[in-house]
Amino acid sequence: MSKAINWPARFYDEVTKEDVNVEKIVLRLGSLYFDNEYYKEGEIVNIRVDSKIIRDAVISTKMRLMKIKDLTEELLLKNKKDLQVKDKVINFLSKNYNESVDNETLVTVIFYKNLSNLNLEEADDPHM
Repeated sequence: MSKAINWPARFYDEVTKEDVNVEKIVLRLGSLYFDNEYYKEGEIVNIRVDSKIIRDAVISTKMRLMKIKDLTEELLLKNKKDLQVKDKVINFLSKNYNESVDNETLVTVIFYKNLSNLNLEEADDPHM
């Protein structure tokens, strides 16, 4: 099983229309991925929306551990369109992790570039 970067269903259209070879980010709450060096530069991962693998991506840069307050505007522009403002990031992470999140919360920043393949067929695991 490949490692994956997962997005909720509301991001389906954006994921399928994203450019390739343009660096994107995903934020994960806390330091678990960072501490365990889970994603490694050059590694190929699946990009999933819900239970469906949509495409593959390559981890483009080493992960960073940052407080939300330290996320720059330039960095946030690499995020999904709905998540390019700190308040929206806080709200999204709070809802998805069901935890209290604020500007002091640590997040792991994962950098990736989409590859050109798109897989728009049926879900590969209906139990996800």
